Amino acid sequence: MKYMLIRVCAMMLAVCLCLSAGGCTNQEAPSSGTISSSQNSSSNSGSQPDLVGSSQAPLPEAQPTISAPTISIENQTEGNIQRKIVTPHFSGFPGADELNAKIVAEQQDAMADLQETAAGNGSAGQASTLFYQSVFDYQDSGLLSVWLTNETYTGGAHGMSWVSSYNVNPETGEFYEFRDLFRNPEEAIPEITDKILSHLKNILTDESLYETASEAVRALDGNYSYYLDGENLVVYFQPYDVAPYALGIVRVPVALSSLPDMTVALRAASARRTIRVNGRDTSLNRNMMMGSGGDTAVLLPVPETARLCGLQATVKNQACQIGGKEYPVTYANGGAFMTLSDFLAIAPDDSNHLVAYGSDDVLRIYTAET
Repeated sequence: MKYMLIRVCAMMLAVCLCLSAGGCTNQEAPSSGTISSSQNSSSNSGSQPDLVGSSQAPLPEAQPTISAPTISIENQTEGNIQRKIVTPHFSGFPGADELNAKIVAEQQDAMADLQETAAGNGSAGQASTLFYQSVFDYQDSGLLSVWLTNETYTGGAHGMSWVSSYNVNPETGEFYEFRDLFRNPEEAIPEITDKILSHLKNILTDESLYETASEAVRALDGNYSYYLDGENLVVYFQPYDVAPYALGIVRVPVALSSLPDMTVALRAASARRTIRVNGRDTSLNRNMMMGSGGDTAVLLPVPETARLCGLQATVKNQACQIGGKEYPVTYANGGAFMTLSDFLAIAPDDSNHLVAYGSDDVLRIYTAET
């Protein structure tokens, strides 16, 4: 009787423990068609799982805080001077007017220099066409970062390309130099300088060239030129600054997520697309395809790229019909592609349209409001 009483008590204790833990209830796993409310929310939003063990919280996704700029295009040839200038006009936030004035002043100064060169060349310079092109990109991700890609030809063996950038806080109107980004620049600058030197080490195989570049970088003492581009902060150097002319503009991408403690909250952005309209990425499902061998090896998705320029385009069999003419296409990655050279030959080029393909392998399409 004593042992039976002990067994009954033990059984009753086990039942209580089991019920309180919920481990002995007969619960069925949800069917494949059943999703809990938390799962459903995550699925519908397309969000990714939280990072576990990360040393730094993920940057929030960038959301536009400013309106898209209006666009003006100067696309004309006068005498032997050709100009292709796209100017953005921002509005609606502190610093917008100052930003616009800086951009216009830079473009006007470049044109004035070109005209002065043309005048200095006299009749001997009339035989060659002088050229100036200026286009822009921008990104709004905590700072509004606007950069101009400029190209000029004033005679001689080759032209010259350069980048200029402006970074402004649209909430305060304050313009940020590189050092202004960091709460402790004396610690941040050496860390980023090491990344710059590592990049130069990879592209400059000649040790003497690297040593010269290293000295030039250190002499800047952290006063770097930069812009924001997708997931990266890009430090850039003009031709001849740290490398031979043949290497062009040297761009050093630094992941935003790797930057030291900053004075402004930069938000993460997706990697930039290689086809852009009025300075912004397009929503095309397909991107350009890159190859080697010049313009004919760069392939653009059609008909969508042509339609971005306002062209009526239809793909049929092995050709893309644009403006009553047929252009050969290549099928790959689920669609048709045409060569960059064919596209540039038919792209609109007037006072309301400008299309430029840069040495950074980005196709930029601009359309002014009429």
